[in-house]
Formats: sequence, C-alpha cells, structure tokens
Amino acid sequence: MINTEITTTKGMEQAQKQMEQAKNRMALEKKKANEERRRRENAHKYMMGGVVHKYFPECYCFEESEINEILEVAFKTAEVQKTTSAIKRRMGVQVESCPVESEVKSNESECTESR
Repeated sequence: MINTEITTTKGMEQAQKQMEQAKNRMALEKKKANEERRRRENAHKYMMGGVVHKYFPECYCFEESEINEILEVAFKTAEVQKTTSAIKRRMGVQVESCPVESEVKSNESECTESR
C-alpha cells in the first residue's frame, strides 16, 4: 500500500510559523491604525462640540433632533454656503466627505484632508 500521509519538513514548519507571525503583525498594525483613526475622530468631535457650544450656548436646552433641525436650516442659508465656499477656495482643495465610522481595511486608503 502507498503511504499517502503528508510529511512536513522543517522548512515548511518554519514557513508556516513565519506566515502566522506575519498575520499577527498585520492584525496588530490594523488595530493600531484603527485606534489612531478613532483618536483623531474623537478629538475632532470634541472640537466640533466645543464650537457649537461656543456659538450656540443654548444648545443644552434642545434635544438632538431639534439641534439637527436648527443646524440643517442654518447651514442651508446663503451666507453660510458663501462662507463655506470661500474657505474651500482659500484652502485650495476639495474637502472629501469621509464616513465617521469607517475602519482601516486591507488595500483601502484612509480619507485625509490636506490643508
């Protein structure tokens, strides 16, 4: 009878071990990138909340849906649209919209704003 068992060599075992280590390093790097992305997003959210509070101190008197309604109307005004366009022109770049809850995935670039 023919022996059909697959025998592993020392080289194959070493290559398998290196492959597992590389997978673990890749997972660790993705985790670090996601933590950094979340840290930046959280800092940006805190800054935005501070700005809203600075220019709209009454914001604590409203529910989230009411604040959304107020800001939606405010940002649709011609003056805000004009100011936003002027700032974008000054920056010299088109600001891309990034989903807030994105995660770093393999072969996927992060969305960044360059100033």
